[in-house]
Amino acid sequence: MAKPNGWQPGAVRAPMRVTMDGGVSGLLSRMRGSAFQGRKLGEAFEAWSSMIDGASLICLGLAGSLASAGLWPLVTWLIERGYVDLVAATCANVTEDVLELRGATVHQVDPEHVDDGALWQARRYRFYDHVVSAAEYDAMETFTAGFFRHLEATWKYPAISGARFMQEYGRWLEAQGLGGAVAATCARHAVPLFVPAAHDGPLAEGYRESGVRGPAVDFFRDYDIALRIMDRVMAPGRGTAAVFLGGGVPKDFIQITATSVCAIRGGEATPHRSAIQITTDNTVFGGLGGASVSSECISWGKEAADGVNVMCFADVTIALPFLCHALAERYGESPRRRSAGLTPTELALLIDR
Repeated sequence: MAKPNGWQPGAVRAPMRVTMDGGVSGLLSRMRGSAFQGRKLGEAFEAWSSMIDGASLICLGLAGSLASAGLWPLVTWLIERGYVDLVAATCANVTEDVLELRGATVHQVDPEHVDDGALWQARRYRFYDHVVSAAEYDAMETFTAGFFRHLEATWKYPAISGARFMQEYGRWLEAQGLGGAVAATCARHAVPLFVPAAHDGPLAEGYRESGVRGPAVDFFRDYDIALRIMDRVMAPGRGTAAVFLGGGVPKDFIQITATSVCAIRGGEATPHRSAIQITTDNTVFGGLGGASVSSECISWGKEAADGVNVMCFADVTIALPFLCHALAERYGESPRRRSAGLTPTELALLIDR
């Protein structure tokens, strides 16, 4: 087996010291000079800053239970600031934010000692260390049934793309006074939102309760739409970048656009120019969630061998608040970043049906 020859030293590793200088952004910059996952979190901050300063289209993948954990306002802040241009998410992350927006209260519990049988009797649903009223959660699902009835009454075609479905869902939420939701924020800023497994979550129950069966949602058309968007900006143009919070289907959806555009172009390499992943998935079990954006994913042409690719093994609930607050400090009240994505008119032409 061939082995690499030699080595090249990097920056000098700096001891960590307590200082009040620089706020969170300063702390992450100092952590960049430390070690292990603290170093990687500092590298992720610098990589995301470079994405924001550049012209690449920034894709955001949202997996896990981020909405129930209360991280959805950070996601909407990123969208509002223009720090992401395209979102791929699980269903839960674009529906469970509606819980608190509709007035539900989420309570913490001790996950090591809570009695799940007692929670069932008390009608509480548990997300590891927090619970929500079953009645309020079920009411949220019933609430989404109203969207399906609205769509049936207003959409004049027999089918609709998943991206347009989510845009209409976001607009409907806005009309219901829930403009703070992730889907509503995406729709307001013409940020395409892809939910490849939309039936795997509360929308499925809303669909069942609504009693309507049309229009049919064409998720294969979603991939065609995503490829058209990516092909417009992938190298040699502005290029694309990716931030993955967790892994799962959102990561795969964003990554395989690179391999598909490569195939469309007859084998021309079209990887994402830069990538960050924050995950607790382990690489050794063979799943995509832990496949490193700085090594394994390069072999597929999903990420660039010479790109700024950062793999940070950390809990998103720890890492994302640090990153968002550091970005807020670095960029302050500067104008919203100019989108590297599509104009509202261009997006409408792509996802109209």
